[in-house]
Amino acid sequence: MTSQQRVGYALGNAGFQITNHIVVAMGIYYYLPPGDVVDLTPQLAAGVFLGLFTAYGLARLVGGIVDSLADPLVGHYCDRSRSPWGRRRSFMIYGIAPMVAFAALLFWPPGEPGSQLNFVYLTIVLSLYFVFFTVYVGPYLALLPEIARSEADRVGLSRLFAIVGLPVLVLLGPAWQLFVGWGRSAGMGSEYSLRIAVSALSVLAFAMCLAPILSVDERKLPNTPPEDLSLRRAVGLTIRNRPFLLYLFAQIFFILGVTMAQPLVPYLAEVVLGRGLEFASLLGLLNIPLGIVGFVYAQRVVARLGPKWTIVSSVATLGVLLCLLGLLDPDVPGGPRDATNLVIVCGVLLGMGAAVAVFLIVPHVIIGQLIDRDEAQTGANRSAMYFGAQGLFTKWAFAASATIMSFLFVQYGNSRSDPEGVLLVGPVAGVLSLVAAVLYALYPEGQVLREGRSVHESNDPAGPAT
Repeated sequence: MTSQQRVGYALGNAGFQITNHIVVAMGIYYYLPPGDVVDLTPQLAAGVFLGLFTAYGLARLVGGIVDSLADPLVGHYCDRSRSPWGRRRSFMIYGIAPMVAFAALLFWPPGEPGSQLNFVYLTIVLSLYFVFFTVYVGPYLALLPEIARSEADRVGLSRLFAIVGLPVLVLLGPAWQLFVGWGRSAGMGSEYSLRIAVSALSVLAFAMCLAPILSVDERKLPNTPPEDLSLRRAVGLTIRNRPFLLYLFAQIFFILGVTMAQPLVPYLAEVVLGRGLEFASLLGLLNIPLGIVGFVYAQRVVARLGPKWTIVSSVATLGVLLCLLGLLDPDVPGGPRDATNLVIVCGVLLGMGAAVAVFLIVPHVIIGQLIDRDEAQTGANRSAMYFGAQGLFTKWAFAASATIMSFLFVQYGNSRSDPEGVLLVGPVAGVLSLVAAVLYALYPEGQVLREGRSVHESNDPAGPAT
């Protein structure tokens, strides 16, 4: 592939991450806004039932379960596809428009705030979004080990993901927060401003997700035979893979932690620091400096430490940083704790940039190792099933993370007068990330590389294409 085609492929990663940010970060802000801070009315009924669930958390959990069940089905039928459009590309074509549309539709609930209708609407729209997210993203990710056949090439392509996508993803939060804050001060109101931001981001996401469909010609990729196993046999072989299971458990705990950390910035700015959403947009920019350092030097670090220990050190660092948020004590600008709070929040967000940059790169390399090992053992490329099985185990973790976060907010508070829920999110996310680091350390990288060596030896030894 040419450099332009690789950039086109990498744009898709940033595109679907935008839709994910709309749903995860902007969605929870819209449905569970910081109490007594903004002019948004909670769209769902308050309260906790069955000891844990909020209305928002249950809607996310149902959506996550539906999504996780869709993953192995999409992976299996994608691996078996013989479509003339390409077995990966055809699924991406089916998924792109509904994925973007359902992400945007979250912000137009039909009922009155707090109504049961809004809960039903949110649950259905989330479920449909996650299904079509899987239809697009699973086959998209399955292309990566087919485009980049050597480990060095995979590091290079995953690094290109970061180079192309990280500026978009880092600026995304500050951009919508700044726009909504500006709209609020201009008299448009937060809801109207948020809907404008969502609409603009949806158009951008669609354009980026279209780029790999137009850029990648699967006919020119290595011709690995389609899978011919039954669905039950294909899933069984995958989930009995012990190294893959160790990787999956690490992914689950990391997702539980980091998915709570991502939408926390507006709450830190407004509830803990006593500042507005415009200030939250500035805080989001702190991820940029070390994020740039992270993806510039990631290839050297991976070459020196290996993918496994690179991700262990990165996730452990992230866990420690998130735990430091437990030292916060809400105050107002100029108050006795204000300077300390600013130092903690700014330091944590600054350090998170490098950890997140590494995480955007290394998991693609590790799952590529596992796919190579499977191909050496089965003789078929089953990359979509591996991403599908990963989704089966991990997609519910995204939903469970939202369930935990919404429980903390509803049970312990997410307002200036009752901030305990916001203060608990950082330490809880940090402990989950530290558990993930321990589990990543158990991944048997040496064994996986040895058993997949025959695939590597058949690949082009020239290294990553430029």
